[in-house]
Amino acid sequence: MDSSTSASTSTSSRRDWLRSGAAAIGAAALAAPLLPDTLEAQSTRPPNTSRIGGLLNQLGQQAQWRSTELRLVRRITQGLTEAEVARVRALGYDAYLEEQLNPSRIDDSAMEARVQASYARMLALTPRQLSDTGPAGTHFFDHVRPRQSLTAERAIFSRRQLQERMFEFWSDHQHVLLNDQAFFATIHHERIIRPNVLGTVGDMVRAGMRSGSMLSYLDQVRSTRFGINENYARELLELHTIGVDGGFTQEDVIGLTRVLTGWSINFSTLEFEYKAGNHDFSAKSVLGLSFPARAQATAGNAGMDEGIAVGEMLIRHPSTKRYTATKLLRWFVTPTPSEAQVQAVVAAYGTEGDVKAMLRVVLSRANLTKAPAKLKRPFHYAVSTLRATGARVNPVVDVRRDYNTMSFSSADMGHDIGNWGTPDGYPDRADFWAGLIVDRWNVVNAHLVQVDNNSPGRAVIDLASFVGNGTVDAFIGNVRRRLFADEMSSELEVELRYALRSGVTNTRALNALRLAVCAPEFHFY
Repeated sequence: MDSSTSASTSTSSRRDWLRSGAAAIGAAALAAPLLPDTLEAQSTRPPNTSRIGGLLNQLGQQAQWRSTELRLVRRITQGLTEAEVARVRALGYDAYLEEQLNPSRIDDSAMEARVQASYARMLALTPRQLSDTGPAGTHFFDHVRPRQSLTAERAIFSRRQLQERMFEFWSDHQHVLLNDQAFFATIHHERIIRPNVLGTVGDMVRAGMRSGSMLSYLDQVRSTRFGINENYARELLELHTIGVDGGFTQEDVIGLTRVLTGWSINFSTLEFEYKAGNHDFSAKSVLGLSFPARAQATAGNAGMDEGIAVGEMLIRHPSTKRYTATKLLRWFVTPTPSEAQVQAVVAAYGTEGDVKAMLRVVLSRANLTKAPAKLKRPFHYAVSTLRATGARVNPVVDVRRDYNTMSFSSADMGHDIGNWGTPDGYPDRADFWAGLIVDRWNVVNAHLVQVDNNSPGRAVIDLASFVGNGTVDAFIGNVRRRLFADEMSSELEVELRYALRSGVTNTRALNALRLAVCAPEFHFY
């Protein structure tokens, strides 16, 4: 890229650059396969390969990732920063992991101050109060956009990074559609998901069964003895506990649907409420657990014990242990975990599903040393760009008008926070996201790597901190350290030196920084 190249680099040159990455696959020095195989489908939607043939055909993993400690940081954070790199080097692998597994030990007061300044009122309100916030027709601006902004802000700025990675994991695992649930989603995310992300599977399942947002989203509030709806019962089995291959039948779905009749919400307070008068007291069974017929009750908690009993059985079911173990390994380590890896995590599950104990096994040195590179989803890519470049994000003034870089940039790449259309959550499949490479280029150039844009909501980087003393060596050294923790490939260095062959100017430096962020190796972690 020479001095005549503008910020809006042509599509053909982008393709040439990306193909140059693919050509370098053979030179990569990772200890494991360089590109992940297809991940287990979380969706029946076909891979998104309609644009430019798919990222996997163009991107090669060039990074020479020698440090196991830095592999850990890449996996359990939303992107490298100089502070996280310094922290893992100071503590070492095991102590750094333990610190992140215990977020209360990490001083996150700066992030908490941000939350209090911008979101305290939203987080303090009851479901009914949230529902009544703002005039009719404004829930998108009153609830959806602030919810997305809060999620992105925590991912970017929180020091409790593993907590945020697990929040992303569980938010997809127990997904509710933000555009559909609006105010209800805040309750679900803050009171159901967030308190349990590093707790137990048991507590997560129990909380989910009492989530007004989940029960509303999956039509459980409409399922009564007078007419059942299978949606929530099916997803409780298929997505939240034993998995689609967990051994249940359609008869089990119907049995669980009848067991859960009466699990609903109070339509005045919008809080969870069990309604005995809506419960089906006839005989039923689920996965071999039988309930005899009883006299119909109209008040109290009679019949709720059936749902509680099935929930406890599902929490301890061997298929739930295997499904959870496999999904955690796929999230952090590899799309194709071995049977030995799965069984090691299952052994750490215990009776309740101890998330920390499982993660200690999932994130072992042995697993990460052999882990193949994973393609960042657009949210991860956007957040990691803002983290690595140290971008300052200007406050949003008008949610109806301002471009909120923290959340909109992800949506512009096809990953609209909280708005995957089906209950299985956004896919964690490389082939699904591979076709969106042009969107990534466009968002980097237009929004993520910008200078001198002081408009509300915009991200601004300190280009001078990359330019340093103005030499090519200084610029490349800063990029190598800040974006790649000194594990930048020699292939990328050649490209950057070529881009700066006529010397370092602000325009050339900005384009070279964009080139680095769009480099094949920055798309992976």
